[in-house]
Amino acid sequence: MDTDIGGILKRRRLSRNETLEDVAFRADTDAGNLSRIERNKQELTVQRLGRLCDALEMTLADFFQELEGRALSDPAAAFDKPTRELLSVVSEMNPAGRAQLVEVAQAMARYSVSARR
Repeated sequence: MDTDIGGILKRRRLSRNETLEDVAFRADTDAGNLSRIERNKQELTVQRLGRLCDALEMTLADFFQELEGRALSDPAAAFDKPTRELLSVVSEMNPAGRAQLVEVAQAMARYSVSARR
């Protein structure tokens, strides 16, 4: 399950009025790497997550509590970015448009399954 790990780290950094460079230095990484992590463009290890949490003066337990709370308060947060974007688009569609989209998605899924065989 993909989650917005980077978003939590970025919100914490911004709430502390810190730059990428400030946090990256304390976490023994570079600003470019931290930027990719904040945009969920780079995987990170538990060790690196721990260093980032230390740099942001939060425990891993605090981080995971926030991650869990966010998923519970915003179920869409548990999905990856393309799925969240799709949910956003679908929420603006009328019922007929949503029904058509479901038909298209089902056809695409059938094609995908048959193409793998």
